[in-house]
Formats: sequence, structure tokens, C-alpha cells
Amino acid sequence: MINLLELKHSVIRQLSEHWKQVDFDNLSKDKKRFVTYKFKIEKTKLSNLLGHVIHRPLNYFKSKDNSKEILGIGSHITYTKKYDYNKLLGLIESDNDLVFLGAQRFDSNTKRDDAWSGFDECHFTLPKIIFETTPESTVLKVVFNKKSISTEDKRSNALFELEAYLNFIRHEFTVTKPREVATYPSKDQWSNMVDYCLNTLSTTPLEKVVIARKEIVEFDRLADPMAIFEKNMKNANDSYLMYLDPGDGKVFMSFTPEKLFKLNNREISLDCLAGTRPRSNDFEADLKFQSELMSSAKELNEHRIVTREIQEKLSNLGADVRVENKESILKLKFIQHLHTHINATLPERSNFAVLLNTFHPTPAVGGRPWEMAKKCIEQAEPFDRGLYAGPMGYISAESCEFAVAIRSALTEETKLHLFGGCGLVTGSEAESEWVETQNKMKNFEITL
Repeated sequence: MINLLELKHSVIRQLSEHWKQVDFDNLSKDKKRFVTYKFKIEKTKLSNLLGHVIHRPLNYFKSKDNSKEILGIGSHITYTKKYDYNKLLGLIESDNDLVFLGAQRFDSNTKRDDAWSGFDECHFTLPKIIFETTPESTVLKVVFNKKSISTEDKRSNALFELEAYLNFIRHEFTVTKPREVATYPSKDQWSNMVDYCLNTLSTTPLEKVVIARKEIVEFDRLADPMAIFEKNMKNANDSYLMYLDPGDGKVFMSFTPEKLFKLNNREISLDCLAGTRPRSNDFEADLKFQSELMSSAKELNEHRIVTREIQEKLSNLGADVRVENKESILKLKFIQHLHTHINATLPERSNFAVLLNTFHPTPAVGGRPWEMAKKCIEQAEPFDRGLYAGPMGYISAESCEFAVAIRSALTEETKLHLFGGCGLVTGSEAESEWVETQNKMKNFEITL
């Protein structure tokens, strides 16, 4: 791994020398609010650096195809309301160097419980320190508010703060033992939830609804989110890795295989992921599960509802839509899904706020039609989803990418909240859907 002590000294030295040549009076006339200094450094796998970061807030994002990895430390700005998206857009459109990381609640309008206190409608942060790795290189960006370096004294203080942010110490993991596990809803309540939803499906135009449940693991001491994240990374090679630590004691993390969308100029790509079977270590048994998935009318219907809606929404935007494959199998560590990948060219350049409003939630995590599914979820589910199944990712001037934050967990003091959902269509059964949600939480349960 990169020599972190040498990196700190090199960055401080280069900035000190550079500032001797800068006309700060002229710099202050620039309309940009921030100034960013870039340092090309030794190519680094940022997940290895994550456990050495001391300061908070801390944000981490890795795309599932490994094309982008971003680590953000500290915060200049954190936007927590969706009406602030225009401010965020204004900043990145005026400054190509800025990157925001964060997440949005599954549904901003639902009632909230104490587990999610501290998280509002959204949580998007502009870090002070940004590491960014692509297949070609790793770049360190140091972002200053121009006012913070306008005088010699302020620059001295800024370097002192930067030196603190660039101190790294390996995190010492806390050994925790699960003391008890509570399930919400109970299995009997789950059966009632499924019956209610199936009745709604049979008596209304509702085609599909996705319901979720959660388990709360109580440890014998404070949960160690970094230890949980690092252990689960090993079972999530084909997934997004995302970690959001605002610094207030709660941490949200996701190991999701599902892309919501990736936007680069006018090119957009999306995943349709629905329909599930478990994996098996036995090759023949695994193939049997795959065959069941590909031939199940119920699973194919559930999947095609998602694909159809995403194609419709792209067409409504005037996009040139290209479906890469009708249905294929996406195999993960513990489960396998029906998967369709869609690419499209938009008629004009769009932005993250418009696309979040258009595509979230997909029928893979909400239902179809959404407004009817939303009422069903509100009536059936006994807890607040918070950031679970919401959009999570990064935003920059040149691109943005969001995943659907399933296969996720929230740490809260001595508790770990685990989430799992399933899509209900006509023909769904409570017992098989319970098992499906259990399989989706298996990644966390095994590491515990």
C-alpha cells in the first residue's frame, strides 16, 4: 500500500511551495467558491485505505465493475434536503473538480423512526479530501474554500488542518458477539403482511409490490461498523461497495449488485434485477436453481415488470433504448438473480436530480404502479426503511452513478439493523418469500 506518511509530507511541501507563487488577490476574483489541488499518486486500492482513516465524515463508493472508486474525508458542505439539489447542481456545473457522495431516503414522505435520526431526506457531502481511483490511476484532490486560504495566517491554519486530515492509523477492530436477534415483523406478522398484499394485488390494478423486513442484531458492546464492512467486502466482489459515516455514531453501508443508473454525458446505463434463487456449492444443484429461475413464470413476470417500466420511462425521455440481453443470470456469493442490462442515449444532457426523480424507486424495490404500491408498503411494513433501498452514489460534473442500496445495514450504538426485501406478484407465497429475504441477509449473518 502507498506510504501514507510520505504522501502527507509531499502534499504539504508541494502546496507550501506552490502558494508562494500564487496571486491570491487575483484568485479571489474567480467566481468559483472552492479551489482544488490535484496530486497524482501511486495507484491505490482505496478499500485498503478505508480502515486507516481517522477523521469523519467518511464516505466511500466503489462501482461493481471497478471502473470507479472514491474515498471522501471531511465535509465542506452536506445537503440534507432534496430542495437543495439545485444548489448542488450549481456548484458542480461551475466547478468540474468537485465530487459529492451520499444517499437519498427510499421515501422522503414516510414517517421516521429513531434508528434513522440524523439522516434527513438525503445526505450528500462535498469532502475536503477526495481520493479517486480509476483503472488508469489514483488522484488525490485537496479541496479548499477560497476564503480559508485568503491570507497567510489562514493558509497556515489550512495546512495545519490538512496535515491532521492526512494522518492515517490502522483501525483496531473491536471483537463483538451477537447477544440476541429480533425480527421485524415476526414470521406470523409476515404471513399477514403477505396476505394483505396478495389481496390488494387480486382486487386492484396493482401488478407488483415489494415488501421488506429487518433483523436487529444486539451486540454485547458497541457495534464496530468498519469491522463489519471489511468482513463483508470479501463476499461482495461483484457488487457495489458503499459506506456512509456522517460522524454522529451511526453508519450506513451497502453491498448491492443493483445499479440504478450511470450517466456520462448523454449515455445512460441501468440494471433490471428481480427474481431470485439461492446458490449452492454443489454444481448440479446450483444449475437446478438457475434452471428454475429461468423457467419460473412467476419470477419472469416479476422481472419483466421492472424491465418494462424502465424501458417505458426511457422512451418517455425520448431516449434511444438498447436492451443488451432479454434475461440472463447474475450469480452472487449466496443468491442468483434474473438480470437485464439496458443502455440508452438521451436526446439531451440530463442531471442526477431529474434522473433520480424519474427512475427511483424502480419496481424492483417499490412496485408497479408506484403510487398504489407505496400505499400498500405504508400499510404493511412496521418500520421505516430510511436509506435502505434508496439511491446511493456519487455526483460530479462529468458523470454520476447511483446504486440501489439493498443488501444493506445500519449500525446504531450496540445494534446492527439488517434489511431484506422481496417482490410480490400473483402466485407469491409467504414462506418462500421469507426464505428469500433470509438469503438476502445471509452475507451479513455469516460474517457475524
